[in-house]
Amino acid sequence: KDDGEPGRSPATCSTDLSPPSNQEEAEEEDEGAVDVGKGEEAMVVFEESFNEVLGLCRKARVFDAMIALTSLEQDVQQRSPAKRLDGGQALRNFVQRLQEDPLLKTLREVNGRMTSVLSILGPSALPGGAGDKRWVSVNITDPNINPEFHGDIRIRFAEGAERDPHGPSTQIITYGSLTAYPMDLEDFVSVYRETDLYQKEWVADCEQCEGKVGGPEKLYSAYSRFINSSPLMPTRLEILTVREFAVCTKSPVPNRGPGVVVVDMSPPSDAKTFAGWHMPDPMRRVTRMTGVGLILYFTPRKDKPGFCDVFAFAKAAAPLPQWLVPLSLLKRFFANHFLTLFRAIKTFIKDDWEKLGYKERISGKPDLYQSISDIKRMLSQAC
Repeated sequence: KDDGEPGRSPATCSTDLSPPSNQEEAEEEDEGAVDVGKGEEAMVVFEESFNEVLGLCRKARVFDAMIALTSLEQDVQQRSPAKRLDGGQALRNFVQRLQEDPLLKTLREVNGRMTSVLSILGPSALPGGAGDKRWVSVNITDPNINPEFHGDIRIRFAEGAERDPHGPSTQIITYGSLTAYPMDLEDFVSVYRETDLYQKEWVADCEQCEGKVGGPEKLYSAYSRFINSSPLMPTRLEILTVREFAVCTKSPVPNRGPGVVVVDMSPPSDAKTFAGWHMPDPMRRVTRMTGVGLILYFTPRKDKPGFCDVFAFAKAAAPLPQWLVPLSLLKRFFANHFLTLFRAIKTFIKDDWEKLGYKERISGKPDLYQSISDIKRMLSQAC
């Protein structure tokens, strides 16, 4: 396996699976008898493929599940009554199941949202080397986390087509590359997934934090809300997001190996519900961040078992004048945020792991967390 190989793009599907019309059935009857035997064989294959898609969903392999679903829908279309393999009720019922199954509806929605956020990762969006003057940068280290731990954080204002013309005046892009964080892959992901276990004392300048988690019916999505009153910022900030996950056998992020992608999305400012979650009303004298599209990609270290690297890329906006939040201020804010965040995960969570409930959550969701653990096995078996 070449970890430098670009990952495949998440799949989309536009296959027309409308049930056959009466006219199509009549045309088929005019053409002669239907080969019922082949139709029955095809239905067996369809059922097996259907169950495979559901199994991938339960393992949070969202992109693999969408690719398999797209293939199944194309096969159904090709073997429709017009193709003379089955003119009976069984196929019509199966088509209806593909259209109406709740988990497949959720899969299509989650895939669409994650694909939309991942689409911001164009070559021009990423840092272009020492000559790219758009960014301000800061490095973070902490030997108490791990002597080899290192973070490269870069921030710039969104430009041109990156900007939402209807969005707030301040729109920023943040990039981060973190190496050698001392935590196992499934443990690290659980910290981000099990949002209701998180405590505000673990976050610098946090006034409030709350979280909720969904099960396989939501493809394990989570709700997260923080109120931050950093003295570095001119206002209190509310960071309200829905967090979705995909276990990736091939990376959607360039130059990375298998891992887990976590995507945070903020709801529209006036949304009452978003991605299946109820949204709270805005608070007075608190600025709600909008336009948030955060990508975190966790990959296990083959050379250092029990360690992970993290790629981070985010787009966010706030209804504040750009002159009020210069890049020099944002650089200090994000450096402090990331450093205190990863110190807190090490100090309050990893070092006190047995008492906090994460271990029980992992064992209670074997489909999800075993799927994440399998990524490490894939990596260890790669040449």
